[in-house]
Amino acid sequence: MREGGLDGALIDITLPDGNGLDLVAEINDGGVGSPIPTLVLTASLETTVAGRAMEAGASGALSKLVSVPETVDALKRLTDAGHSEV
Repeated sequence: MREGGLDGALIDITLPDGNGLDLVAEINDGGVGSPIPTLVLTASLETTVAGRAMEAGASGALSKLVSVPETVDALKRLTDAGHSEV
């Protein structure tokens, strides 16, 4: 784990009090400290959603339909890769 921070974040696009893409953008703009690698969870299977996530600064997007082991694997690749795309 990076000193004083998080290795990565898994953020749902649909948050009860806002939009996950806005949170990703805020994280990557330095609004909550230094940028961290992020994966976005989405119920949508549309590629446009993944594109919007990447534009907001996410490292990748995952469907909520993926299995837990696939999610864990993606998180491991994310934290091992730093800011590169997953």
